[in-house]
Amino acid sequence: MDNQQLASIYKDILALRWEPVAVRLLRPGEAIPAGVTEPTATLRHCQAIVAARRGCSLYMPPRRHACPDGAAIMGLIPMPPKLQSGELYLLFKKLPTLECARKMIAVRPCFPAGSYEATLVAPLSKANFEADVVIFTLWPEQAMWLCCAQSYNSGERQSFNTSGYNSTCADLTVQPMQTGKMNISFGCYGSRAASDISDFELYLSLPAAQLEIVARSLQKLAGKSIPEARHKIYMPPVMDKVGAKKKNTRDVPAVQINIDAANCLGEGLCADFCPYGVISMQEQDGRPVPIVKNPEHCTACYTCVGQCPAGVIQVLQQ
Repeated sequence: MDNQQLASIYKDILALRWEPVAVRLLRPGEAIPAGVTEPTATLRHCQAIVAARRGCSLYMPPRRHACPDGAAIMGLIPMPPKLQSGELYLLFKKLPTLECARKMIAVRPCFPAGSYEATLVAPLSKANFEADVVIFTLWPEQAMWLCCAQSYNSGERQSFNTSGYNSTCADLTVQPMQTGKMNISFGCYGSRAASDISDFELYLSLPAAQLEIVARSLQKLAGKSIPEARHKIYMPPVMDKVGAKKKNTRDVPAVQINIDAANCLGEGLCADFCPYGVISMQEQDGRPVPIVKNPEHCTACYTCVGQCPAGVIQVLQQ
């Protein structure tokens, strides 16, 4: 898949408001690709990401980086002494002691000065360079699906390394480049103060080498899991099509399951998805119909109701 195809998959399935942003750190001696513009004003890395998610393709040499902390973390310039010592973090009241500040600086991901010559940022759909990472601006639900897609082929859980400091530079650019793993950031003092990231948004960064496999997993999830969850199919009260056909009585179990067998399609999803086997399929008049066994084991999870394509199952809690 090319970048345009990948961007389309992510935007369409996740319903993204903002473009995924391709980021590359330009190696020493590497040519500047066509299609990127050096901005006339200086920008922080976080501001450049915001510009790129709006459609801009930028070439950012050190002279265009407004935040020396971010530029140094990404290996473009030496770290300024007041930032290296931790002194400025105390002046900003972001940390209580030099000891805390120096520990934070020591453990955060960064590249040595001179490792890279510039940063490139562009919407993924327009990027004509090989990205190192792709940064997504997401709502929590969208981030959840990317985590699911990352776990889809391996079953592995995700572990994130973040701190609330140095968001787009350390957490989203350097960290995934060094580890080869997805990472999340909730923003930082600088990115929240200097860009228009919403209070309800977060960032997720994916190593570019994983873009295609995660996109293919996302397509699989879009076949069933994503639309079902977004339609809240298990959220009580789950609306069935049985209605008031069954009369309520007092002499019933705590959970009562009513099935309109006459209108059942016989697909058996209710039985397949029931975690305790409360519902099973049985032949009646030459066709399979669901029957209820041991209703006292029902926990009213509503999975049978949500999975029933005909909406003929009703769960009543007495």
